[in-house]
Amino acid sequence: MNSLKSFVTGFFVWGILGGISAQDKVLSFSMPDGAGTLRLGVIENNSSRWLDEKQTQLHIDCQPLSNTKGFILEIENKREDITLGWAFGGCDAIAPESGIQPQYCKDNVFNIEGTQVTIYHGKVMQLRVTNLIVPSASSIRLSDGHKQDTPLTLLTSGKKTDAPVLAATCLIRKGEKVYFCAYKQNAKADYADYMLPELFYQEKQQP
Repeated sequence: MNSLKSFVTGFFVWGILGGISAQDKVLSFSMPDGAGTLRLGVIENNSSRWLDEKQTQLHIDCQPLSNTKGFILEIENKREDITLGWAFGGCDAIAPESGIQPQYCKDNVFNIEGTQVTIYHGKVMQLRVTNLIVPSASSIRLSDGHKQDTPLTLLTSGKKTDAPVLAATCLIRKGEKVYFCAYKQNAKADYADYMLPELFYQEKQQP
């Protein structure tokens, strides 16, 4: 196992091995350098909740990327149709976080073009960029990172905030797979949504 794969995998399972209870440990996925965290939840009618690490509604598999800092996530729905609620933000963190912390959202600017999201973060003279690819069925809005009690609370929180995050809903049909990919773009890592199934397969084969 290469060092990046070992580091990222180790971070994702830390909460389980550390003995933290499922109801207290939200399921989240962070960039290896802390430049963004993805949270996942489910929405049903007027109720919603964030998924924890022992959830069984969805089959979720995360793999680190070989050619850059980042990860790719495959989510498979083996049950009935489900509405996923997801959030991404906290790009000013300097290390992986177990959630999206509002203090790391202040200077985050999001540019959305279809399934491609570019996040500009950091101070003007130290600007950094993180790229995110999301499922095409996502309905995305800018939301308030201070209001993350549930996916619906975040989704309806409004965009007037000093802690902007992205919040979205995404319908996943029974038997469907969807993908997320967060990464730092370089000459060997310049992805589009149609590339993600093959990219996930390739990364999963890495030792």
